[in-house]
Amino acid sequence: MPRLGLTLVTWCDFVIASDRAEFGFPEVRLGVPTIVGAIRLPQRINWQYAMELLLTGERIDAQRAHEVGLVGWVVEHDRLLDEARGLADRLLAAAPLAARTVKEMAVRARSLSDLEAIRFGETMRKVAAATEDAREGGRAFAEGRAPDWRGR
Repeated sequence: MPRLGLTLVTWCDFVIASDRAEFGFPEVRLGVPTIVGAIRLPQRINWQYAMELLLTGERIDAQRAHEVGLVGWVVEHDRLLDEARGLADRLLAAAPLAARTVKEMAVRARSLSDLEAIRFGETMRKVAAATEDAREGGRAFAEGRAPDWRGR
């Protein structure tokens, strides 16, 4: 939970934090449980670190949040929006349907066996390969130019 103005940018499951940001789940110190935090945090970071944050209600700084895997990047406070825009530009260079498929696979694969995940992934790959964007990507590569993604 950021405390000092704009100290955190999240986009598409990426977290970039200002070096001034702090994170915590103070609910237990207020006498109430954090339900969504208790569900999601242990899925995102190591169990021990998640339990420490959830059960103590203590705050951690951005550097510690990075160390435990809660934050991907820590940047100088004044560079936060520039860094976020830079990451967004890099992400937007990918074909939107291919990126969406990768994200879908990453989410679903957690609850599938390896064999089921591979089968599902191959199906998703074939569907994505039949799109206009996949054809455009191949043409752009062959022609040595940037692709013009249409999301189709």
